[in-house]
Amino acid sequence: MSDPIVRVRNLNSWYGRGKERKQVLRDVSVELAPGEVLGIVGESGSGKTTLAKCVLGMVTDITGELTVNSRRPQMVFQDPYGSLNPAKTVGWILEEPLRAAGVKDKDQRRKKVMEFLPLVGLEEEHLNRKPAQLSGGQRQRVAIAAALIQGSKLIVLDEPVSALDVTLQAQILRLLADLKERLGLSYLFISHDLAVVYQLCDRVAVMTGGEIVEMGDVDEVYDHPKHEYTQKLLDASLALD
Repeated sequence: MSDPIVRVRNLNSWYGRGKERKQVLRDVSVELAPGEVLGIVGESGSGKTTLAKCVLGMVTDITGELTVNSRRPQMVFQDPYGSLNPAKTVGWILEEPLRAAGVKDKDQRRKKVMEFLPLVGLEEEHLNRKPAQLSGGQRQRVAIAAALIQGSKLIVLDEPVSALDVTLQAQILRLLADLKERLGLSYLFISHDLAVVYQLCDRVAVMTGGEIVEMGDVDEVYDHPKHEYTQKLLDASLALD
């Protein structure tokens, strides 16, 4: 059996310093297997994004065990417009991760970019456009390509479809599922939307107050929730349908 791509044991984390230091995560334990999609769900402030940032090394005031067996894990954010440089073209944006990884040959970078365009459903004509000249779905495709182009096998997706309408959400979720199979990826999928999590994820961890209160296969957790907070989230989700 393969080692987990992420292993978290009794993880605690804090923000701030001195009197302002505040604990966010409390004894969080979770694993992500290679090729798995693990959903982390919870309301705003539950700690799910902080957990993602810990996995990426963006939060360092932590205790406990945190092991990431993946080279250069990457993140795809909720708002692609905010995460993409508005002054640069798509071609520049997609080459930048390769420049950061030390690929100095321009032709080599361009070749790699051209390989990724069809994978994410973009055309060569998009390379000379800036983010403002793209649709929301196209911008998110650029963000996904930029996260994948260095060859990372671990992608953290932080509310990646919540800024899109329902039709575009479905398209991006299908793209993510396809890329996972083609490239052998593992996803940590952060969301408040239980319906979206159900479509893409294999397992789900439910967070509130910086703790995981329930975790298991998606079907099991959704059909037979054991914690009252999970039931509350499911009830709220059904009320929105």
